[in-house]
Amino acid sequence: MGATLGAGILFFPAAAAWLSAWAHGAEVAGYVESVTRLPEQAKADALRRAREFNASLARASLDDPYAPGSTAPGADYLGQLDATQVMARVSIPAVGVDLPVYHGTSEQVLARGVGHLVGSSLPVGGAGAHAVLTGHSGRVEADIFDALHEVRLGDRFTISVLGEVLTYEVDQIRTVEPTDTASLLPIAGEDHVTLVTCTPIGVNSHRLLVRGVRVRGPDAPVDPTLTLPAAGRSPGFPWWALGVIAVPTAFAAGSRLRDEPAPRGLAGRHGGRRGRPAPPRHVGGGRGPRHGGAQGARPHASRLTAPRAVAPRHR
Repeated sequence: MGATLGAGILFFPAAAAWLSAWAHGAEVAGYVESVTRLPEQAKADALRRAREFNASLARASLDDPYAPGSTAPGADYLGQLDATQVMARVSIPAVGVDLPVYHGTSEQVLARGVGHLVGSSLPVGGAGAHAVLTGHSGRVEADIFDALHEVRLGDRFTISVLGEVLTYEVDQIRTVEPTDTASLLPIAGEDHVTLVTCTPIGVNSHRLLVRGVRVRGPDAPVDPTLTLPAAGRSPGFPWWALGVIAVPTAFAAGSRLRDEPAPRGLAGRHGGRRGRPAPPRHVGGGRGPRHGGAQGARPHASRLTAPRAVAPRHR
């Protein structure tokens, strides 16, 4: 029991990360399938409404996505890109990230995947758009935006929304205070998406901002690594499961070997050191049981007769 509990504690981080990756892959696969089933006109109408919503947004300021009192999503916002529970899909091939994007940045949302910051542009592109997507890093139970710290200038990522794939190239990486949201505001005539996470991992005192600028048309070079797998990324074989099985099994086998009694011949050779009584020692003139028979038999000396007296001979 103790070994099983210990193995569970030891392999919990790997198991939790694997299960989280599996769930993210399933969400992405479900989103892709749902979008495929939507009529083309329905997708076009949803994208048009989303761009109209972006045009109506106030551009004064944005909240820190991790602040407890950040802007709550309204009904109009929640009605955008709502064909499925997933708003979009973000993929960063250079670091192996492929995640679903949800409405808002509540703790419930960020525990599931990437959240879209309320007040920023919806991730549908367009001149003057600046979508902000945020995700946790450093969580034991899930690997979401941990790899964002490895992204470099020039790396590309994609946003897939209602069948359209928008490509962005990283042109700026900044570390700022949580209240410094000025760089999240849109720039006239430009099309940006910024990916946000806490930094340093485990301290979370600042925000890492990885901004991408839209690349499209003939200026966007062909990059085969940006091809999106339809079913999402598989987390691979759960090698941690072998450890969960092997550790208790090895412990149980070792305990069984320790508890087994020694062979009977070994115990007799060492004079009953494992609980068997030692054979009795025989005292007397004889040589022990080998010549004297059973225990209690008289020693050999008791069977000897005294020498006879011999009368002197007279000559």
